[in-house]
This record gives sequence, C-alpha cells and structure tokens, in this order.
Amino acid sequence: MTVERAAQTPLIFLAVAAATAFLFAPVRLQLLRLLRRTRWLLLVLLLTYAYLLPGTAWWPALGWASPALEGVQQGVLRVGRLALMLAGLALLLASTSRPRLIYGLYVLAWPLTWLGFDRRAFAVRLGLTLDYVERAPKPANWLDALRVPLPDEGTPTTYTLEAERWQSRDSAVILVGLFGMVIGLA
Repeated sequence: MTVERAAQTPLIFLAVAAATAFLFAPVRLQLLRLLRRTRWLLLVLLLTYAYLLPGTAWWPALGWASPALEGVQQGVLRVGRLALMLAGLALLLASTSRPRLIYGLYVLAWPLTWLGFDRRAFAVRLGLTLDYVERAPKPANWLDALRVPLPDEGTPTTYTLEAERWQSRDSAVILVGLFGMVIGLA
C-alpha cells in the first residue's frame, strides 16, 4: 500500500515507524536535510490546499482572505504524507551506501530496457552527478554558484559498480511489494 493512497490507520503506523527511525542520528540528519530542502514546496502545497479548496472559512473575520478549514485539513494531510515519504527516503539514504543504491536502481531499471532505456548510461550519469554534487565547493550564496566556472578536467572519470548477488530475500521483498500494490489497487 502506498503512502499516497493509505487510509488513516496505516498512516498512523507509518508515522510511528518514521518517528522510531528518527531516533537514530544518521536518519535524523538525512530527514532534517530533506525537509529543509523541501520546506518551500511543503509550504506552497499547504497554502494551495488551504486557499483553493472550497469550504467553511477558518477565520470568518478575515472574509475572503480566510483559508478554508477543509482545505487546511487536506493540506496538512498532504504535507504529512509527503513528509512520511521523505522519512522513508531518509531511511533508505542513511542505511544504503551510494554505490549500492545506484546498483539497486540499475537492477530495478531492467524492465525499462524493453522501451529503449539505457540503464547503464543512467547509472553512470547518476553516479557522476552525485559525486560532483558532493565534491562541489559550497559558495556563499546561490548567485555566486552560478558565476563559478565549471572545472575542466582533461581526463575522463571512470565509474564502476560492484555487482551484488541476488538473494532470496530480494525476491521476497519484491513479491511483498507487488502483493501490497495489488491489494492497494483492489
């Protein structure tokens, strides 16, 4: 069952699991970083729901400038669902090394090769991009970052991934995920 379509009871269980994972420092640091990077998206999402969904005025004294109570409720629910997804991503990023994460995406992209998707080029580009982002100097402000010229490295960078051995638990996790999706769609 996906977070987006989950009823309120499974969302409560997911929130408890996310709060438990938040106790561990690596997950907490990742989640706080992800929330800081998405804070404007979360705010705009909340305001969009609050002001565009019809309903009773939250502060009737404000008249037309008052957000709708139902819109605020739906906005908070939407922001909460997105925060739970970010918590899952933070757990994944904190518990998986970058090469293993890239290799996992490489393996999961195998069905897309039938559509002409080059998963090898995707994995290399993703790995090189993440390496560049990590090694890039942090300028004082964003405008300075745009003015800094890109370094011209004459030698190409090589990127290798260690192949992981397929295990029975991998098949079990994929089957449980597919089963959850089928149950969620029914």
